Amino acid sequence: MKTTNPVYTGLPTTIFEVMSRLANEHGAINLGQGFPDVDGPEDVKRFAAEEIVGAPNQYPPMMGVTELRKAVAASNARFYGLEVDWQTEILVTSGATEALSDCFNALLEPGDEVVVLEPLYDCYLPLIRRAGAIPKLVRLTPPEWKLPGEALAAAFGPKTKAILLNNPMNPAGKVFTREELQVVADLVLRHDALAICDEVYERILFDGRKHGPRMTLDGMRERTLRIGSAGKTFSLTGWKVGYVTAPKTLLDPITKAHQFTTFT
Repeated sequence: MKTTNPVYTGLPTTIFEVMSRLANEHGAINLGQGFPDVDGPEDVKRFAAEEIVGAPNQYPPMMGVTELRKAVAASNARFYGLEVDWQTEILVTSGATEALSDCFNALLEPGDEVVVLEPLYDCYLPLIRRAGAIPKLVRLTPPEWKLPGEALAAAFGPKTKAILLNNPMNPAGKVFTREELQVVADLVLRHDALAICDEVYERILFDGRKHGPRMTLDGMRERTLRIGSAGKTFSLTGWKVGYVTAPKTLLDPITKAHQFTTFT
């Protein structure tokens, strides 16, 4: 029998699945996976139930229902002063992980390099490698979790296609400062790279911290992809609803990757 895809062969089951199964088996408190203790806002669940009963439940437009895309655009404007065109710059996906997969498959070519910060969400490396690209890892260390500027600069090179930045950062809980984001932006611009920004935890902030999308920095609007998650924002992690905000020139190929992954 011929071999299977080497990207996946030998990969373990995700640690989140393993720890959740063990916690259920032993009646233990699960500290391994980041989901809420409560089952989401009652008013949101009630409204969703009403919509399921009263609204269409068939194929929506391929880029997502109009109301949701408009809401994502309005949220960008309300919280960050970021004006986007809901018709050409917003794509709804089956969760943020699908959004990441679509971005990698649409934008990366075999041999491209992607700068990735550690510690990291466990899906990043397999998805990047599946697209034929090569992760270049840069590690942040406790207790400060400061961005290591020299190591980051050394990770960029002539083959760098993109940097993947998770902010706020999972699992470290790091919220990058405006100054740190500017360091990243300067490197992206210097190397003519893209910025793929996993910002699903943008609403989970403490100690007076504020989230600032990298898309709002000078020169970054046309080379940044911003990924969000309704499941994270509304504490409904079983609802796999993600979205990508990106300039039309980048979103067009991402939309094509999406349409052949899941037609939503």
